[in-house]
Amino acid sequence: MADFDRTYAVPSGSTWPKFPTGLDSWGQSGKPQLRTTTQIGRTWEESYPPMKASDPNTRAFLSYINQLWQNRTIFTIMHPHLETPIGVPVDSMYAYGANQTGTTLQVTKNPSGAQTAVSGTLKVGDIISIAGVNTIFDITANASNFTSVTISPSLISGMDFIAYAVITYTGVKFRATLVEDITLPTASYNTFYEGLRLRFRECP
Repeated sequence: MADFDRTYAVPSGSTWPKFPTGLDSWGQSGKPQLRTTTQIGRTWEESYPPMKASDPNTRAFLSYINQLWQNRTIFTIMHPHLETPIGVPVDSMYAYGANQTGTTLQVTKNPSGAQTAVSGTLKVGDIISIAGVNTIFDITANASNFTSVTISPSLISGMDFIAYAVITYTGVKFRATLVEDITLPTASYNTFYEGLRLRFRECP
């Protein structure tokens, strides 16, 4: 699966990846009934600066976006704000035990053998990926010199991974596609295209 090509243009702004909402029901009195769901897959939007209409890179990028949109292509992409963790893990990190479930992920710094604490820290808001699982997970509690991390969304049956699966915490890539109607920019003759906005959705 190819990476989203950022060589043509760099976004000027981006929203924070947003989880799908739960279910809301409101009575006549205004009392809510609120339920969570198991649906996952975050969305975010990126905006782009003005691009010169006659620049070959502009034409190439807009053509590339159109192809992704038309073909409903799934690609991998790093979110501009989440490439580097706030915490500072020191060791490599692996899953300690296969096919775990729930919001606690057991980890180890050893690629085999006994469970050993991972040196360094992960902070709330950092993200990780597990080899073999398409979903990206938020760290929801600070961890220091740790043998487990607290994550969201939950690990559920079907998110299968092997024991000692590699866990990535730097340069984590979302599996995503373009969604809704992309906003292509406008320009007067041979000047600058302005207003390009793209919405991405995670594809677990």
